[in-house]
Amino acid sequence: MSQHPDRFRRADAAILHHLAEERPTYVALVANRLGMPTDYAQRRIDRLVEDDLVEPVSEEVVYRITRRGEQRLAAYTDREGTPEPGLVAGN
Repeated sequence: MSQHPDRFRRADAAILHHLAEERPTYVALVANRLGMPTDYAQRRIDRLVEDDLVEPVSEEVVYRITRRGEQRLAAYTDREGTPEPGLVAGN
């Protein structure tokens, strides 16, 4: 677990949902699909990696959702509904 406290954000749920629905993919493609800046998507994905919710698949840094990520997404979806693509940065 990360040493720095940070809450799970709507952007995190959107990233996990996208990775659960799609094959492993690049940060830039995730950011584009979700309508968020690439640097913000990278920071959130780095955080999700720290929390073992997503994992890099290859040296090309392609990500996929982990079992823990699926569980976190399910809990979020039960509480908040399915995250929609669109600008979710900062939420």
